Amino acid sequence: IKMNTYNKKIILMDLDGVLINSIKNMQVSWENTCVRFNINHGFEKYKKLLGLPFFNILKKFNLDNKKYLKIKKNYDYISNKNISLIKTYPGVTQTLKHLKKNGFVLGLITSKDLKRTKKIIDKFNLSFKFIYTPHKRIRSKPYPDQIYEILKLEKAKNKDCIYVGDMILDKNFAKKAGVKFIYARYGYEMKKIKCKHEIKKFSDLKKILKNVF
Repeated sequence: IKMNTYNKKIILMDLDGVLINSIKNMQVSWENTCVRFNINHGFEKYKKLLGLPFFNILKKFNLDNKKYLKIKKNYDYISNKNISLIKTYPGVTQTLKHLKKNGFVLGLITSKDLKRTKKIIDKFNLSFKFIYTPHKRIRSKPYPDQIYEILKLEKAKNKDCIYVGDMILDKNFAKKAGVKFIYARYGYEMKKIKCKHEIKKFSDLKKILKNVF
């Protein structure tokens, strides 16, 4: 790939299951929270809802909304305490540097909250032009609003943007926004999905992008 051939081409990506493997961290955090708040929904049930913002998951479990903030606070506390359980997938740092060097605009769109997202990307020294997390100002996944805003800010067309995700929710998210989707097959989705473009490891992005754009 020649330098800056891909100026204004945008690669947006999910965090968990694409860049980082945080399953152990999530399991420890959720199981601790279940014991503390007497929640009868095990980690397997929680895992099936990954990709949704945390409060949406609590809503789906019909938990007492007066306790939402306390539950979130506990989950975040345990998650931060066990941040060493989070690892990046092989080749993530090198691949992101390679993409940036070649002129791609890189963005992160995740359902994780901003505070923990920043802590993780600082820990692994990852760099993005855009970082979008759940926010009151703009609707987050599964709504396409965050992708629309990035396209507007970059003055880019839908065809110049892709989203890399590992869940069916991510595929639908990209579809709603009218952008291309690359499926990270190694991620968290339990039912493997059929996609035109997929990667078996993050570094495969370098090879596949010529065919996607």
